Amino acid sequence: MREEVPSRTAAWVALMRSLSAFLPERLRLADDPYGARFAGRLSRLRDDPRTMARARATSRMWLRGRLRATVVLMQLRTRVLDDDVRAFVRAGGRQLVLLGAGFDCRAWRLADALDGATVFEVDHPATQGKKLAVMGSEPTRARVVFVPWDFESEPLDRLAARLGLDGHDRNAPTMTISEGVLPYLTDDATDATFACVSRYSSPGSPFSFTYFDRDLLADGSRAAARERAAVRLIGEPFRSGFEVRQLSRWLAARGFGLERDESSPELAARLLPSIPAIARMMSDPHRARRHFASARLL
Repeated sequence: MREEVPSRTAAWVALMRSLSAFLPERLRLADDPYGARFAGRLSRLRDDPRTMARARATSRMWLRGRLRATVVLMQLRTRVLDDDVRAFVRAGGRQLVLLGAGFDCRAWRLADALDGATVFEVDHPATQGKKLAVMGSEPTRARVVFVPWDFESEPLDRLAARLGLDGHDRNAPTMTISEGVLPYLTDDATDATFACVSRYSSPGSPFSFTYFDRDLLADGSRAAARERAAVRLIGEPFRSGFEVRQLSRWLAARGFGLERDESSPELAARLLPSIPAIARMMSDPHRARRHFASARLL
């Protein structure tokens, strides 16, 4: 990521999440009324009723093909993580750490579920600065703590102490989410991330994360090559993935127990079981190698 420049992939993801409003109702798994605010000239898409009405009326023409598949994939990813958050809160959890929070507005989107909880948003200062400018005055029922952190220059072994200064209770259950972050880290940085989470979490704390099957990084398809080239061009290249069959063993060596690991087609079959066409769409190798996992600190 380029210094002093907010993450462009985070802005793109926020827009894709916000476009859920223009999908057919049966495909809407999560709603993000805020995401388009981070999309430059498209920021009026959800906030201006007339613009939204026109976009909805013409959605069959423009929300199709690869764009439609991407929006559906983002729906699956958002929903599974939202469900994990709700389950954590129902079990009594009140601390949430978002590592690389990006422009997802979970503390605002899930205001009812997170009422009274504390959400620590950890992200690059430039990305976080833009988020504060856009969302700083937006009310929410959660206590949101912004923790600026340059992952490339600040050692992660110091993050636990920093969270403590901001009111994090190391002895209370903490849920960590790393959404769309691990593919951009080196193998060493990924290792350091899990060590960091274990350092500030109490035993039994959950960690939900998304990751790439390592084979996706060598996928020779046109779609995969195009995506890799795009993120490399903006200075946010894909760097790592996991060998799926080795994930459980890898996590166990670092003190975590794997509880769930679903590929995109598996998640589609579970969350949209009455729409087999979506499962087939997610079965494209370019999408099928994206995974959604949850582990727990032992």
